[in-house]
Amino acid sequence: MNVIYLAAGQSKRMGCKKITMPVNGEALGMKALRTILTIPSAYVFIVVNKQDALEWISADIKERLLKGCGEIVIAEEADKGQSYSLMAGIRQAMEHRASSVMICLADQPFITTDLLRHISSAPIEGEQKYVACVHNGEIKPPVVLSSSLFQQVLLLTGDMGAKKILQKKDVKGTELSITDEELFIDIDTIEEYKQFCVKREGGTKDE
Repeated sequence: MNVIYLAAGQSKRMGCKKITMPVNGEALGMKALRTILTIPSAYVFIVVNKQDALEWISADIKERLLKGCGEIVIAEEADKGQSYSLMAGIRQAMEHRASSVMICLADQPFITTDLLRHISSAPIEGEQKYVACVHNGEIKPPVVLSSSLFQQVLLLTGDMGAKKILQKKDVKGTELSITDEELFIDIDTIEEYKQFCVKREGGTKDE
């Protein structure tokens, strides 16, 4: 299972580097990464910006990367928008001749192993080109893209993500209805961090 882990965001709404903020004694960006790496077949392309010192990645995970469970991908133009981070990951996946990739976000800390297995086990065959989660009628990551969509991803610009492609009428795929809202919480602001992350450390959202 090839995974593009998007961790190159500028955190403009947060006002500080959000993937380094603590959640239960570990950086926020580590939460989903650890979940992904519970799946033995996972190979992770961790996409970061060129200023990232990687201090948020724990020593044991860095060691696992060195042993072959993934690699760091530098998105040189990450400051231009999410599409440039996604393209950097796709290009590296293409170098590895990946037949498909799962796209996950570093600021979506509450995804579960069960969710990832559910998505990755859905076949992409025939005219199908993707598998996506759908919550309240909206496509949300994680999503799995067939390599047949890689060239379309490389044409994206600005903050456009893969959803822009999946919404096209001629792009067919499997959409899995997921009702658990917590799985799709992404942390973009200090208020969301306090509401969803600080509470998990025994604090309150008013701290």
